[in-house]
Amino acid sequence: MKKSRYFISARIDDFVLYYNLINDTLLQLPADRNEGCVKCLQNPNNTSSIYWRKLYEDKFIIEDDFDELREIQRRHWKTVSSADELNLTVVSTLACNSECVYCYQRGLDFAYSVMTQDDFDGLYTFLQGVPQRTIHINWYGGEPLLEKDKILRFCAKADKDRRHTYSYSIATNGSIYDEKFYRMMERYGLTNVTVSMVGIGEVHSALRPSKAYDTARVIRNIVCMTRYTHVVVNLNLCKCNVEHIREIFEELSGYRHSSLSFTFNRIVSYDNRPCAELELDVDAYMRHVIELSNWALDHQYNISDMSCFQNFGVFCGAYANNNYVVGPGLYLYLCDRFYDPEESFAQIVDGVWQNRESDAGCGKTQRCMDPYKFEECKTCSLLPYCNGGCNYLRDIGKDPCPPEKNYLEAYLKLYYRIFYEKR
Repeated sequence: MKKSRYFISARIDDFVLYYNLINDTLLQLPADRNEGCVKCLQNPNNTSSIYWRKLYEDKFIIEDDFDELREIQRRHWKTVSSADELNLTVVSTLACNSECVYCYQRGLDFAYSVMTQDDFDGLYTFLQGVPQRTIHINWYGGEPLLEKDKILRFCAKADKDRRHTYSYSIATNGSIYDEKFYRMMERYGLTNVTVSMVGIGEVHSALRPSKAYDTARVIRNIVCMTRYTHVVVNLNLCKCNVEHIREIFEELSGYRHSSLSFTFNRIVSYDNRPCAELELDVDAYMRHVIELSNWALDHQYNISDMSCFQNFGVFCGAYANNNYVVGPGLYLYLCDRFYDPEESFAQIVDGVWQNRESDAGCGKTQRCMDPYKFEECKTCSLLPYCNGGCNYLRDIGKDPCPPEKNYLEAYLKLYYRIFYEKR
């Protein structure tokens, strides 16, 4: 027998948590019994220990010939190759009604900037022929709701397709609310809306200048959206706003028990839109995320992070065969960081998929990296968690590892609080 190398543990008050990164098994143990558990893990052949059977059942202790790396690899490629569901991120437009100073899409010259009605019709024609029964579309931008009428017409048409079941999500800045749109989208299968925010009042105006809307409108719209769907408020953190983020929570305090939750994102600098002066370094970002998450949970807000503990084989959808981005002109990309047709791997033409030759680093013809060919990934204890990390960041020479890499114990505590702690 041997001890698994892919688990983490953390103490919360008077008990200790053990989490297996391969199996998604969680053990909760009284702290005064932890010493016996540690000894059993150190001596996994001691089958007389009262802890042994449970540790063995949940694969914290495994057979000598059990190849964990092979199991991680099997799970990864099974998920990558899954044909059960088709997941699309559809960029309805690259236009936006805001001038976010940190937006990674700004400063780029787009050959195609908006999906035409012919694009929407061509996409629907293509989807009618896909083999997957279940199709999920995340409407993305720019600001996707600038094209809300086209989106609604597409969904109304798809609702009549009896061969497929559609569901939808939306990523928006929250500036546009239309009662009919959300009422109809609920009927068509809207699962959630993600609204990005940076602050209230002057903080918002400095980072997200816009003549079209202010934070008061965004807050009103979020409240209205919760009538029809789950709303995730994505808080984009940087040096300029991190000390004021609680103001957003407080503005929404009266709705903390509604279909509303919060998550976090780190504002980073890109070559086409440099904003290094705004960036929090990874350690500072993670400290703030952990502090803000615990504060929010203490005050009865819902935090929607930690799904990465349950990724079941892929950390990013860019790895999966049936997960890709559809842009204007119906060019297909692996990652939502690509918008140049020259970097696309295929295009839908007259409702038909046509492969293209592409040298794009994240192009489908080259696929994302195989994490099992890189020694630094293959020997890393986080492999079942990140499966090689972000291939896009690796290709542009940045750290591909998830920012929480060195904070998994703190993340495990949050994971427990979010999913298991009674509040």
